[in-house]
Amino acid sequence: MKVTVAICTLNRADSLRRTLESLMMMRVPSDLNWEVIVVNNGCTDHTNEVTGEFASRLPLHVAVEPERGVARARNRAVDLAEGDYIIWTDDDVVVDPGWLSAYSGAFKRWPDAAVFGGRIVPHFEASAPQWVTDGEAELAEVFARRDFGEKERLLWDADGLFAPWGPSFAVRMREQREFRFNTKLGPGPGQRRRGDETDVIVRIMRSGATGYWVPTATVTHYIRNDMLTINYISEYYKAAGETNAYLDDGVGLTSLLFGIPRWAVRQLIEAWIRFQIHRVTSPAPVWLKDLREYSVAAGMIRYWRSHPT
Repeated sequence: MKVTVAICTLNRADSLRRTLESLMMMRVPSDLNWEVIVVNNGCTDHTNEVTGEFASRLPLHVAVEPERGVARARNRAVDLAEGDYIIWTDDDVVVDPGWLSAYSGAFKRWPDAAVFGGRIVPHFEASAPQWVTDGEAELAEVFARRDFGEKERLLWDADGLFAPWGPSFAVRMREQREFRFNTKLGPGPGQRRRGDETDVIVRIMRSGATGYWVPTATVTHYIRNDMLTINYISEYYKAAGETNAYLDDGVGLTSLLFGIPRWAVRQLIEAWIRFQIHRVTSPAPVWLKDLREYSVAAGMIRYWRSHPT
């Protein structure tokens, strides 16, 4: 069995160095053949110097995808990957020493499974504001916290879909080549939408495939200082709203006001008022919910205004 570890990067050279250093510290099974693909998505910083440092220290292949967009970069990695499985991580994480072993063991235990996901633990690079600490449970999506428990389990069961997220998930190459990443999703030039990896996972699972949660396939996700602001969090949820509107493809576009559903306008106004009140009267978990509701509505409206039906 051969495994490909794939990382797409854009102007995070020093963070990428930390990620590659953590790959060097992994416990690699003696019988595992593996490779690392780093896709340079049009970097203008010193990323080439960093990858050059690891050329002889890791089974590293560097590719260039000049057209920016994370989905395009991911598809470039898929085209080049030689593994039977591809394990995805990001350029702002540190992988646990047992990360690769945990995934490769899961591949052997469940050879018929197509999708696997591991634990993601956020780590603040600097002291977080008190409101972030108090509201961390509400911000799990923003900071990509993923934890479905200590036991291995199916990703899709009677309780619903437990989709893994970008910093730690794996796909069997047979399915990954069939289900490519949608370039209309994921950050890119003039595009704020998210969810490119979730979209692929959902499509694979809906095709009848199975998947497993692998709790010991753990990574630490480093949270930058600029992510610890109300503006960043609001923009994150606006991007999520745009993504929802794009994927809904016109669902709910009834009872319009200037081309926008009245329910969305109402949600925008009411959530904004609640946010302003609760920001000064209530604890962070309360007003963060208002901020999310307002921002998601704003993002959906932003999409509909730029894509009128």
